[in-house]
Amino acid sequence: MRAVPRCTHVCEEAACTHGSHTFMHASLSTHQSQNSLHGAWSQIKQFTLAIESDPTNHVLFSNRSGAHAAKKGFTEALIDANECIKLKGDWAKGYSRRGAAYYGLRNWIKAQECYEKGLELDASSQVMKDELEKVKLMRNPVARAEAERAAGGGAAGFTPASGAAASTGRLAKAVSLGALCCGAVYAVPILGPRRAFYAYSAAVAQILALFLINLWGKFPKTMATLSSPAFKNTQEVQAFVLVIFMLLSPPMPFALMPFLATCLLNVVHGYRDILAKLPAFAKDRLEFLTTAEGSMQVNAFGAVSEVIVTFMGPPLVLIQGYRALMLSFFYFQYVCRRYKTNEQTVHVVGLFVQKADGICKHRFVPAAVHPLYDKVKGLIRMAANRFGS
Repeated sequence: MRAVPRCTHVCEEAACTHGSHTFMHASLSTHQSQNSLHGAWSQIKQFTLAIESDPTNHVLFSNRSGAHAAKKGFTEALIDANECIKLKGDWAKGYSRRGAAYYGLRNWIKAQECYEKGLELDASSQVMKDELEKVKLMRNPVARAEAERAAGGGAAGFTPASGAAASTGRLAKAVSLGALCCGAVYAVPILGPRRAFYAYSAAVAQILALFLINLWGKFPKTMATLSSPAFKNTQEVQAFVLVIFMLLSPPMPFALMPFLATCLLNVVHGYRDILAKLPAFAKDRLEFLTTAEGSMQVNAFGAVSEVIVTFMGPPLVLIQGYRALMLSFFYFQYVCRRYKTNEQTVHVVGLFVQKADGICKHRFVPAAVHPLYDKVKGLIRMAANRFGS
C-alpha cells in the first residue's frame, strides 16, 4: 500500500475497501472534501458510522484519525490512531497517524518514536521520512532557529510550545522563585510538618501574588478588560478563586504542581544568565527547559497534575470531610475551564478517559457495569459543561 501524507489526506486506497459499503462511501466523500473543515466533520461522521458497522477494521480508525487531525482535533486523532495500532500493530500507517497526532500536540519525543517505529515497518515511506526530519528539527533549537531565519522569521509547519509565555519581569521571576522554594520545602518536609504547612501557605500566597502581577502587566486597566475573552481564558483568572480557597483550606496533595510548573518556567527563562554559570550537569538540564520541547514537557506535567488532583477530590472529601469539599469543587471547575482553553488539558483528559474506557468496558468486566459507567461519565460531562462555563 502506498504511503499518503499524514494529516490532510484521509482517504485510503481502494485496496482497503474490505469494509462495508458505508466505508467506501466515506472514502469517496473524504477524497472530495479533504481540504474543507466542514468536509472533515462530515468525514468523521461517516467514518464513525462505518466503525459501528465494522469495529475491527483498522483502516477505518486510521481514516477517522486523519479526519480528526485535518480539523486539528489531535487528541481525538491520537485515540483513533492508538485503536488502529491495537487492531493491527504491524501496519506502518497506524504509527504514521499516531506520530501526526503527537506532532499536532507538540510532543516531539513521542512523535519521533512513532515515525521511527513506522519506518521500521515500512522503510520506503518518504512521507514518514520527511515527517521524522521535521520532528528532529523541532527538537533541535539551533537548527530550528536557523530554519526560521531562512524562512524569514517563521518556517511553515512550526508552531510555538503550548502554554502561555513565561513571565520574566524582575518581580514575577522573584516571586516565582520564592513559590518554588516554598513548594520544595512542603514537598520534602525535612523541617517538620508544621513548617511544611507554613511553606505550603507561603507558596499559595506567592502564586496568588504572581497571578496579580501577570494580570496587571498583561491587560489594560479598564472595566472592559473584565469582560474580555482573552482575560477570562487566562490561567490566572480561571484559577484565582481556586487559589484563594487553597489558601484557606488544608493542603491538597499535588494541588500546587500545575502552578509550580508555571513558576519553574518563569525562573528558568528569567534567570538564564545565572543558569549559564551553573555546573554542566545542572546547566544542561535547566537550559533544556527553556526550549520549546522542554517547556512543552513542563506544561504537560502541569496538565497531568491538574487532572490527577481532580480525580483525587472525592477520596479527599471522604478523608477530610467538608473542609475539602469546596476546594475539590473549585478544582473541578478550574480543570473544566482549562479543558475548554488549554490543548494539553484536553489531551490529558482524553487519555484518562481512554484508559477508563478500557478498564470499565473490558471483556472481563460484567456487562451490567457498562451502562452504569456510561451514565456516570455522562453526569460528569454534564457537570463539566455547566460549571466550566
